Amino acid sequence: MKTLIRRILFATDFSPSSARIFNIALTWANTLDAKLDIVHVIGILPPVYLTSFSANNYIKAQEKNAQSKLETLVIQAKERVSEVQSHLLIGIPTDEITGFALSSQVDLIIMGTHGWTGFDRVMMRSVAERVICKAPCPVLSIRNMEHEKTTSTGQPQTGTPYSAPRHILLPIDFSDCSLDAYEYAFNFEKSFDVSVTLLHVLEPTSYSLDFTLSHPMEDRQHQNKVKARLGELTSAFTKQGLTANFMIKNNPVSEAIIEARSESGADLIVMGTHGRQGLRRLVMGNVAAAVLRQSPVPVLTVKSSESKYDTEPAYPVNIQEAHS
Repeated sequence: MKTLIRRILFATDFSPSSARIFNIALTWANTLDAKLDIVHVIGILPPVYLTSFSANNYIKAQEKNAQSKLETLVIQAKERVSEVQSHLLIGIPTDEITGFALSSQVDLIIMGTHGWTGFDRVMMRSVAERVICKAPCPVLSIRNMEHEKTTSTGQPQTGTPYSAPRHILLPIDFSDCSLDAYEYAFNFEKSFDVSVTLLHVLEPTSYSLDFTLSHPMEDRQHQNKVKARLGELTSAFTKQGLTANFMIKNNPVSEAIIEARSESGADLIVMGTHGRQGLRRLVMGNVAAAVLRQSPVPVLTVKSSESKYDTEPAYPVNIQEAHS
């Protein structure tokens, strides 16, 4: 079976939190024997504003400073990763990151969820959230936790020891996007030797004649069907010699995911996202965005129906039956 991740893009803004994320990117690239592209974007207004003398001087100063920092990161990376390149781009961070990922056939983007400032951050949503919607590949988003952690003296605590995943939480609702995330997790789990917890959230599905919501938890037949389907998906992992189990919750989805993460002790959340525009994207995107903003561990989002990997389906059961 071919590896899913052969080329990793690490997007950095040189903020203090990016040093921790850089260490995670190095660990993933080293473990997966993947090429590492270190990318920094000098964020600017649209090109129409770049003709002024002051703007050009600003860009030149930023380029010189950024190039020096990139060279330092490349030197550090080469101690652990065999193939490393740096890239200095100019433009709107989201567009430059996703454009580079597409043109260079990147398999995974690793970036923080905070830290990008200026026009792009003020005018739009979080850069990480926008990258997830536009990226042609999965995105590993890592929340900046430094401002939330302090030492016994009250000083900020840095250098979180996390680097490689050991326990994955995999939310699954049997939709195409969650099944894509399931297959993705199945394919790369051997590289990290992880244990897996599948999570299914039961939500109200219909209205009765008196306009009250019926809940699947009250439907034993539906609940048993869900358990059977989760059991089949879990067994695919255990047959590979991995530790795997499943959980069922009935609170709001994003809340259930964060709660299950805490209970399971997972250090990575892998979840599917449609990455579409319009109402469907808004509904699905709100869950992913809420998890990104609350999760104390990295979140790996896998976009539905846009996988460019040439591997065979990993699951030995007919998981599509879960739709019925």
